Amino acid sequence: MTVNQVGRPSKAGERIPEILRATAEVVVRDGLAGVTFAKVAEVAGMQRTLVLHYFGSRDELLGAFIEHAVGAMGTEIFRRDPGLSLRERVVSLFAPGAYRSREDLVVWTELVALSARDEDVRRRLRGLWTELWLPELEALLAAHSPDASSEDVADTVYALVCLFEAHWAFSVQDVADERRRRQAERAALLILDQLPCRRH
Repeated sequence: MTVNQVGRPSKAGERIPEILRATAEVVVRDGLAGVTFAKVAEVAGMQRTLVLHYFGSRDELLGAFIEHAVGAMGTEIFRRDPGLSLRERVVSLFAPGAYRSREDLVVWTELVALSARDEDVRRRLRGLWTELWLPELEALLAAHSPDASSEDVADTVYALVCLFEAHWAFSVQDVADERRRRQAERAALLILDQLPCRRH
């Protein structure tokens, strides 16, 4: 990202989030392939050159979008409702509202599809999962089940996340109706309840 000249007050703190929100709107409307500086600038209500000022290339813009906007979206999902019991938090992952909006889900689905063809997108999504979300969920589950082995915790988290991802992918395809949502919820609780404990 480009930095402002010395002596001028930086507006990066407000401009960059505006640009990333506008990028999300363009992705929902036109897909990732349709993201251009001109379209992002139009949605953000600013000049194309200003977007270029903060992000020197389209790849830089998409990289920041994935790491910051999409990273925050996933973290919000997994950290929501910390006051609930673990079982209630697992159930909430399959409930309406797990994603703030259908648009957020569309953005995620676009990125997953693009990762099949784009090594950079694949690397960034893999980083979010392996360096952020999976370790955080494993730590949460390990704290809840201190007698479980780290391998069993990791296996349980991975199975739950696979179910979560599949459920919402089916949701985009209008397969996941209320009955199937309850099935996914029940399956998630069965997975959680099978977490074995280490015997001392």
